[in-house]
Amino acid sequence: MSEIDDSAMERRFQRNTYVVIAVALIAGWLWSGWRMALGVMLGGALSLFNKRWLQVSVRAMLSKAVVLQNSRVPPFTASKFVLRYFVIAIVIGAAVWTGEFHPLGIGIGFAAFAGGVMIEAVYQLYSSFRLVKPGGNSTRE
Repeated sequence: MSEIDDSAMERRFQRNTYVVIAVALIAGWLWSGWRMALGVMLGGALSLFNKRWLQVSVRAMLSKAVVLQNSRVPPFTASKFVLRYFVIAIVIGAAVWTGEFHPLGIGIGFAAFAGGVMIEAVYQLYSSFRLVKPGGNSTRE
């Protein structure tokens, strides 16, 4: 895959995640009310926050490993992975404790990235089948 393909795939992941959050938000509001919709919104925001923090942490770890030219990563950089989960758990716990956010909605919203990945998988399967002609020959050469 080229860098252009990776960039396009990353944009599709982002778009698909937003679509999953929007659809889940509307469905949650229609079927279960505002508590579910608020839960989906919070879970979706946490999902996007989690993804962004993960990208920044991995980028920092890899850049430091490249600069240092060894496989060791500074301890605080690696601890960002664990800190991320504590922050998310505290936010979810506080939200559920208030009673304003439905726990299932938070879980559905938090899983929005997985939904975006599944949409991308379907797209990739469709693209690969579309490239194969009925005679078994690929349209790529």
